[in-house]
Amino acid sequence: MRKKALMMILVAGFFVFATNAFALNPGDPFTFSNTVSPGATTSWTHNLLNTDFAPNLSGSEPLIITSATDSLNFTFTPASISIPELPPSYVEIQVLTLDGYYTGSTYTYGSLSFSQVTTDWPAPITGLDALNSIADKAAGMKLHAVYGTVNSVNSSMLSGSGVVAPEPISMLLVGAGMAGLPLAGRFRRFKRFVRKMCRLKPGQP
Repeated sequence: MRKKALMMILVAGFFVFATNAFALNPGDPFTFSNTVSPGATTSWTHNLLNTDFAPNLSGSEPLIITSATDSLNFTFTPASISIPELPPSYVEIQVLTLDGYYTGSTYTYGSLSFSQVTTDWPAPITGLDALNSIADKAAGMKLHAVYGTVNSVNSSMLSGSGVVAPEPISMLLVGAGMAGLPLAGRFRRFKRFVRKMCRLKPGQP
């Protein structure tokens, strides 16, 4: 009876796994790209749509993000610093975070000019927590000014790649069924042994 129940769990896992109607299967690779124009702000969000992925997603595939880059174009005003025996200089240092996690990217700039600067910054996202946060398809970006001032974020293109992860519920069912099959076989043999012993007469080997 228990073996039948475990077999039913195993079959149910495979059924759920096979009928999720995902556009992509576990292990399939994909790329993604989403561009926004945040404007005069240091915080913005990339809301990834199914059509931002290639191939397109069905909407419910669990994702593993393996690489990503936020390609920024932004305007900033550097801050002045005073160094003895050197002419006045101006620096800009910005740290990029994603959902509060450090992305692994810091922008630095130095000049003898105080004028505003508009520049491109392809910021690689290497922090594991930051990469994992992209998997929910809503990536909250923020520039933290250490020196200088961000006047505007003109554009932000979040792009990268990854693979589809195994679907958790079906994998749990399959795992439970496969792990329980050997136990079911042992339990069945134990029951046969007990029944055989019960049929023996006292003193009978």
